[in-house]
Amino acid sequence: MRAVRVLLAEDEGLIRLITGEFLQENGFEVTEAWNGEEATRLLNGPDSFDVLFTDVRMPGSLDGIALVEHARRRQPEIPVLVVSGYAENLMSRLRSLGPPTAFLDKPYDLMEVVHTLRRLTA
Repeated sequence: MRAVRVLLAEDEGLIRLITGEFLQENGFEVTEAWNGEEATRLLNGPDSFDVLFTDVRMPGSLDGIALVEHARRRQPEIPVLVVSGYAENLMSRLRSLGPPTAFLDKPYDLMEVVHTLRRLTA
């Protein structure tokens, strides 16, 4: 059985590093992006991903919601885990994304991330 391929888009380097390592230790294959533009480049490339895990607020012209919208245009059924420390005014934007989408508040529990990603990709 091959590992679930995760595209992790997170601008905070330490969070990205710790989360990526934890996911790899729990059997996921992780590709990291530090902003929406880099994640878009990866989504447009030859690699495919089983799930997108993105923060909402990131530097550059694409936030996490715009990234999800781009990913869904390319791969309409890709499961998405969105995280944010700033949830106000976010829920209506998340509802517009449709399933399969999950949301976790920051700071999040790493095991909860693992369980959510497994549920989304089951």
